[in-house]
Parts: sequence; C-alpha cells; structure tokens
Amino acid sequence: SSSTYTVGLLNALYAYAGRHVGPERLAREACQIEIEALGKPIGKQDQYIAAFGGLQHIQFNPDGTVFADPVICRPETRERLQKRLLMFYTGMTRSADEILRVQSENTSGEHEHKSILRRMRDQAGEVKRALEENCLDEFGALLHEGWELKKRLAGGISNPTIDGWYERARSLGAIGGKIVGAGGGGFMLLYAQPDHHDHIAQALPELRRMPIRMEPQGSKIIFVE
Repeated sequence: SSSTYTVGLLNALYAYAGRHVGPERLAREACQIEIEALGKPIGKQDQYIAAFGGLQHIQFNPDGTVFADPVICRPETRERLQKRLLMFYTGMTRSADEILRVQSENTSGEHEHKSILRRMRDQAGEVKRALEENCLDEFGALLHEGWELKKRLAGGISNPTIDGWYERARSLGAIGGKIVGAGGGGFMLLYAQPDHHDHIAQALPELRRMPIRMEPQGSKIIFVE
C-alpha cells in the first residue's frame, strides 16, 4: 500500500516499544523496508513527505542521502494554494508496481526519458520559487507541464478516459493537474481558481470530489493507552 502507511506503522511500532524516533529515521527506515527488503520499484519521496509533513523541498543526493527543507512562503500564499486545489477520486484502481517497473526500465539509459526526468527534477526548484514569490498560477502551469512530461515515461500512466477528464477540466478553467502517485488511476489533483471549482465538478459527474487540505506535520502518535 502507500508508503505513508509504512511510515505510520513504523511510528506506531516504535511508540508501542516505548521509543520515540524522528522523521528522518522514520523515512529512511521505511525506504529500507520497501525498496531494499521488499524490492519495490519506487522512489523515496512519499516516505519523506509522510514523515516530515508540510511543504518541503526534498533533494535526493547521489550518495543516497536526502535533504528535506521547508518551503518558506507567506501564510496567505499557502492558504490560497489550498483553496485552489481540487481533488477527485477516479474510481480506477491499479497496481503501481508494473507502471513503475516499466518507467524504471525506460529511464535507465541515456535517452529521451532521462532528459524528461531531468526536466521534472528541475521543476521542483521552479515550484519552490513560485511559492516563495506568491506566483500561484505559475505553480498550476508547472503542474500541467509535469503531467504532460510524466505521461511520456510509461504507457500506463494515463489512458483515453483520464485524458478526457483532464481536458474537460482544463476547458473549464483548470490551469494544471495530474494523476497523483504512479498514474493509471487513483486520484486526480487539479489547480484552478475557486470560482471554477463547482463548474469543473459538475462537468465530471463520473468522479467523486474529495476534500483536501495540507498536513502541516508528518506522522504523529495521536493516542497512547
């Protein structure tokens, strides 16, 4: 299941044993379980954001270390961003492993797919700058560009049905969006001005609208017997 589950489970097990560990250790050990022990073809971004929470600029270094630094932006910028995000459940379920395996194979050599990954990596810094400078529509445009790039990494990331929903939302004011996670189904995230949200939702009756807010903290123990 989601790497968020692994982080939460680890946190609960440590608490059960009477121990407290920090977010870096939770994220690192969740990665060791999923990537090294279980051999999952995944990255480390989900584990680290689940452990740290908030808006983070996460850098994955060649030596295996990870730097997670908070994105410093004004509270009103964060609040406006939350109000402009729209989430839908597509009703499509899929195993991420096959999509990620093909994506990993496609990006293992020095060819077009590698250049796509480099561009997606560079986008992280541009998104950070857009938030720091309160340029939220630029955030939406980068989200759109990132989705168009991601679809080129493997065949199962999108399909004609998902593309149709996305283009319908774009025609009604959504600036950008993507299928979150590996792709192929699950949840669709959109960025649009709040006055467009109801029109977009009405045009997508096949999808279930979901509430969404940013979590300011990562995994936390909320009950101790």
